[in-house]
Amino acid sequence: MIEDFEGNVEYFVTKLVKKYQLPADEIKELNQRYEEQKEKLQNLGHRLAGRIESELEITNMLPSLKIYNSFVRFMDDYVNHSIRFDLLTNKPKNLTIIGSWINDMKQGEYNPPHTHNEGSGFSTVIFLKIPEFENNITKIEHTHKYRDGNIGFITPDGEKTKWYEPKVGDFFIFKATHQHCVMPFKTKKPGEIRRSMSFNFIAEDK
Repeated sequence: MIEDFEGNVEYFVTKLVKKYQLPADEIKELNQRYEEQKEKLQNLGHRLAGRIESELEITNMLPSLKIYNSFVRFMDDYVNHSIRFDLLTNKPKNLTIIGSWINDMKQGEYNPPHTHNEGSGFSTVIFLKIPEFENNITKIEHTHKYRDGNIGFITPDGEKTKWYEPKVGDFFIFKATHQHCVMPFKTKKPGEIRRSMSFNFIAEDK
């Protein structure tokens, strides 16, 4: 079932995926700050599921960015819809981000089906840069569900995958236990990267 609220909702019976759109100026600021600091950031590639060389932690950077307020607003909205769908029983007092990183994904890299830390509660993915994919520019590819760079959310029974073709500024929120994956890609211009960001957050009653 899909419904239009502040974002787009995909309801998977026991899982909820909600898509929002982040302002372009906030995406620009985040990209600029990341470029300025990335040489100093810790690479988490050895701890994460993705077959991606550059996965840099940015948790401490977030509170100083304008986009942080948008994150907080959309996190709260997602929790409200989780209550509406009976996936949460009551409104938590606090929502706390517990880890965040940016992936600079190169041609041929990918994220296999995975979940995030099961104790974290909720997870997100935000798309910051998307190159032109060579295999997505033909008419045949427009009818193919396994398009380059798509993100997929797997149904709880594991039998189906709902695929999305992301755009810059797309912000997905979902349960940390919801299996998801990202298709590899081939760029039209060699060396271009697809940049995404993720963070986990928890709901607390204290």
